[in-house]
Amino acid sequence: MSYAGPAGTRPPRSANPPRPASPRAEPTTDWHQLAIFGAGLALGIAVGAGVALLTAPQAGDESRADITRYARRASRMLGRRSRSAWLDLQDELHGASDSLRRRRARRAQRKSLAREVQLEVNDA
Repeated sequence: MSYAGPAGTRPPRSANPPRPASPRAEPTTDWHQLAIFGAGLALGIAVGAGVALLTAPQAGDESRADITRYARRASRMLGRRSRSAWLDLQDELHGASDSLRRRRARRAQRKSLAREVQLEVNDA
C-alpha cells in the first residue's frame, strides 16, 4: 500500500483546466531598440570617417587621388578575374557538352551493335 498524503488536501478540479502556453510564441520586434542601434551605428561610422580624415598623413587632394588610383586598379583586377572566370566556365561547359556528345555517340554505337548481333542470331 502506498501513501498518497493526508486526505482532503488536493485542490478541487476545475471544469476547464488552464492550457499550457504555446511553445512557439511569436517573436516581437522592439523597434525602439532597433532605431537606437541604427542611430549608434550611423554615428559610429560618421565619427570614424571624421577621425580618419583628421588624422590622414596627406592632404585631401592626395588622398582622393590615392583612393581613385586604388579603385581603378581594383576595378581592373576584378575585371580580369571575372573575365578569366567566365572563360574558365565557358571551357568547362564546352568540355561537358563534348563529353555528353561522346557518351551519346557510344551509346548509339552500342545499340547499333546490339541490333546487328540480334539480327545475326535471328538469321542463324
